[in-house]
Amino acid sequence: MRPIRWLHISDIHMRPRDEWAQDVVLRAMCEDIACQRAEPAVDFVLVSGDLAYSGKPEEYALVGDFFHALAAAAHVNIERIFCVPGNHDIDRERQNLCFRGARAALQDPNHTDAFLASPAADDFQTLLQRQGAYRRFQAEFFAGQEKTSTGDGLGYVARLIFDGVRLAILGLDSAWLAEGGVDDHLKLLVGERQVLNAIDHVRRSGEPPHIVAAMVHHPLHLLQEFDRHTIQARIDSHCHFLHCGHLHNPETRPTGDTCLTLAAGACFETRHKQNTYSVITLDLLRGIRTVRIAHYRPADGAFSNVWTRDYGIEVMPAGTCDVGDLAAAITARTATAWPHYASALLLARKSELPVPVADGHALASCDVFDALPDGDLKRKTAAFLTFRNALRVLYGHESLDEIFRQHGAAVTEYCAALAALSAAEPALRARLDEQERDALRLAGAETSSPFAHTTALLRELADAHEWNALREQAERHAEADDRALATEARRMLALALANSPQRADKEAAIALYRTLAESDAPDPSDAGNLATLLTETGAHDDAGEALLRGIAICPPERLDYLAQIGHRIVEATGNREFRDQLRTAIAGRGQR
Repeated sequence: MRPIRWLHISDIHMRPRDEWAQDVVLRAMCEDIACQRAEPAVDFVLVSGDLAYSGKPEEYALVGDFFHALAAAAHVNIERIFCVPGNHDIDRERQNLCFRGARAALQDPNHTDAFLASPAADDFQTLLQRQGAYRRFQAEFFAGQEKTSTGDGLGYVARLIFDGVRLAILGLDSAWLAEGGVDDHLKLLVGERQVLNAIDHVRRSGEPPHIVAAMVHHPLHLLQEFDRHTIQARIDSHCHFLHCGHLHNPETRPTGDTCLTLAAGACFETRHKQNTYSVITLDLLRGIRTVRIAHYRPADGAFSNVWTRDYGIEVMPAGTCDVGDLAAAITARTATAWPHYASALLLARKSELPVPVADGHALASCDVFDALPDGDLKRKTAAFLTFRNALRVLYGHESLDEIFRQHGAAVTEYCAALAALSAAEPALRARLDEQERDALRLAGAETSSPFAHTTALLRELADAHEWNALREQAERHAEADDRALATEARRMLALALANSPQRADKEAAIALYRTLAESDAPDPSDAGNLATLLTETGAHDDAGEALLRGIAICPPERLDYLAQIGHRIVEATGNREFRDQLRTAIAGRGQR
């Protein structure tokens, strides 16, 4: 599983007036890219907007020439260059009245959703005429590119595979309501519908990707406030990368639990600026995302590296093996006394690791371990845990023996380190023996269901309050063919949505809990959570009715749970009639 490498460029601003100066800078950039061929090959290129200067047809002829030169320098096919529009790809001389009317009308999520729901409508198509030259260039120059447009007609999804690693590219349009300059700040829209359409396509078509890389021209803080919070939450919970441009200054920063936001800077601002491009390398076996920034030096007309930074990454599994199977594979390759403990660590079924303390070693969580100073044990532990990525990507496509043969050296090395530590510290050995016995119980409790680990993963994410990760995993399995798995995934999806700060998510959770509570096999928690959410939204009557329906079918041993929720509703509302109904319902089930 080799590293995946791509270029990120932005803000080229092509126009005939600057053709000579642009040729000087961009030719130097292509020469610098070509000189990097000793590194892993470039697999694709992301261009995050402002291809042209004013959205005119003649400017895209220059863009096309540059893309041919870039593809030759990077040794990629033209079809592996993916673009989104920026505000300079808007022809501001067209459809001004329509643009101003749309900007005035689209001031809330409801109107924006309704507008994006009708991409064939006259108003929508008239507005997009401002991107006419850009869209024609996309359709003609990239005629052979495999990508699927989102239902709103703005974005697209492309899928790539490298050595078994499935990568999805989400191209999002933030410029459809743009004009340019500071007048755009806090007035732009992406539209939640556009993002959800892209995410939905990724989730429903084919196997889920291991990596999701989104691209949009404008940094999200420039969007209208109601759109910014929603889009940021969706991107953070579903994407590993967000590429953007516009501000002409390169920057990288983690956002959310998994997402890394990358601002590319400008490829061409003027010949006398420090124009930039970026190279991103994703090494899943090492668990590292590396970002390298190159700047143009006006003094000598060449590009050079400015800085390189590393960021960790851990992919989520679409499915994986159980503790017992993995322990058997570990035993086949090492004589460790704790194969089930090591297996449970790799499957995130256990989280306590040996860490150095004043008088030896103790067990502590991964969070504590991450904060420790660098050392030999930390290096070996990090390499051991990074094996999770190989397991999550390759399991199901290759045998465990083959995965260990190719990538398992770090596991063997870590198990040897544990043996050396325990030999010198009997107290640590006793703790590890205890962890092994507990992991053996975990292995014995695993069912033969092919989805047992998936269900366990969902519950662990819920127990850890990892709501974004839970939502992502639950959405993947909510439409599974296995009925039990799909029901559990919907229940966990409802729980994740219920813990979102967004009102729309809470309303979606209420709808899901209603469906679950009225299903053939409801769980008392469905009625309890539904009643709790309805109470939070002020729908006290609906909450009481939902709770009473749940009590009517609840097993006697679970009635106390629903009764406590009922008492909280009484305390919150002072509704004596409901209090009497609650007592009657509980008494009718044989409880006081």
